[in-house]
Amino acid sequence: MTETADRAASQALRNDLEDVYGRYEELRSGVDELQRSLATMQVSAESSDGAVRATVNADGELIGLQLDHQACREWNVETLARVIVETVQHASAGKHRQVERLVTTHRPPDDPA
Repeated sequence: MTETADRAASQALRNDLEDVYGRYEELRSGVDELQRSLATMQVSAESSDGAVRATVNADGELIGLQLDHQACREWNVETLARVIVETVQHASAGKHRQVERLVTTHRPPDDPA
């Protein structure tokens, strides 16, 4: 009878370990996918009139800037600089929202955070 109980306990332990390992593999896969998404993330924003378009990466670094030729000719330097800064800030805010969505999507279902 003891041998039967030992076998049952061993099998239950094996089942628990397989379950834990399966959850670990799912988490690891999710982390890998999250890292890939962050590595390739680019978020863009446009000024309200579309004259300026800024693109940032997951670190919030400016990686692209497009300026409308007409705006460059018609706006003074201060206005152009202000619109560029505002547009980069909007892209960065969009990046924060996108990172938050990615992290939420990859969070384990039983994680209370």
